[in-house]
Amino acid sequence: MKTLIYFYEDFMRPGGGPSGYLYNLKKRRDELGDSDIVFLSRKEFKRPVSYSSKNRLHKLFGTDRSLPENAVRIEQVIYESKLDGPFDLNRYDIVHFHNTFDLYNQKKNLENYRGKVLLTSHTPMVPHKEFIGEYCTKEEYAKHKDIYDKVAEFDRYSFARADYIVFPCEEAEEPYYHTWDEYAKLRDPDKILYVPTGVPKCVPKRTREEIRNELKIPEDRFVISFTGRHNSVKGYDTLISLFEKIGGITVVCCGKETSVKHPGSSDWIETGWTSDPYSYVNASDLFILPNKETYFDLSMLETISIGKVSLISLTGGNKRFEGHEDAGIFTYGSEDEALALIRKIMALTPDERTQMEDLQRQFYRNEYTIEKFYDRYKEMLNSLCG
Repeated sequence: MKTLIYFYEDFMRPGGGPSGYLYNLKKRRDELGDSDIVFLSRKEFKRPVSYSSKNRLHKLFGTDRSLPENAVRIEQVIYESKLDGPFDLNRYDIVHFHNTFDLYNQKKNLENYRGKVLLTSHTPMVPHKEFIGEYCTKEEYAKHKDIYDKVAEFDRYSFARADYIVFPCEEAEEPYYHTWDEYAKLRDPDKILYVPTGVPKCVPKRTREEIRNELKIPEDRFVISFTGRHNSVKGYDTLISLFEKIGGITVVCCGKETSVKHPGSSDWIETGWTSDPYSYVNASDLFILPNKETYFDLSMLETISIGKVSLISLTGGNKRFEGHEDAGIFTYGSEDEALALIRKIMALTPDERTQMEDLQRQFYRNEYTIEKFYDRYKEMLNSLCG
């Protein structure tokens, strides 16, 4: 049983999304020396003459349309989807794609493929809407609408062509029903597989005391931590609203800032992008995940591996953690509920908090280690190949 994971190794890195998901999977594969799973490498898997080279020829002969980078990327996928190759997929029993751009890119090549095609999409909404919403401005979209609207076809083709769609849990499908009217019609229950994700145990590089000294936060101050994109889907605006209503707390946010303005308060701290968000989460009293739509957030798994009282929105994949208040995982459905729970958590004694976080780490060891994830993933592959 040979499986090609269609994702370039040099794009993998610790973090969220397919990049972090596959970084963890590859790390475990390398530990085991498992030769049955192969990832794309620049050396072995070379593309044909790329669209970017073709586009440079347009410029040379004065036919350049001066398209923005994201529009060029879309046209490159369409261009390459009509080509054979660049390599024979039939060397593999299974090809597992991790975004619809890549699957559509191989459209022509898949016509003669005899193995099984898997797709995991990872996004907290239908991929084409995330791409348009996250990667281009409204002005750019309006100017090149004819190109950007083609991305919807990537999704339609990919979800129909894949032999199996792999989700981390049933609840992770929720955003697709919410953001894509076609999903219910395209969805074939016989094609859906659920393989819960896992992560390596996260270890903070610095102590709680070191982080609080760095940020000039008193030890007795109640701190809420947030990691990830600063946008509405991640609930960044909800966090701002909670901060303005609760009072007497400090918020520490990790991740790249966007155009969304945060409160101009000394009690709101932006660390920017960091390779060590775990130290900031560990230095807080409460981790919050206020997503409006949720696929299955790796930051939540990383947090329970540390052991931190958490407050998460009852959306999508977050619903998987409902009913674990004994392990310090609190879920809310409305902003009023979130406010009430923050006050409840602020009233916990140190002993109560310690007991919850011990149970949370045990919950992680029982369900969400990278070892358990890899075993589940291999079991799925083996079952598909009989």
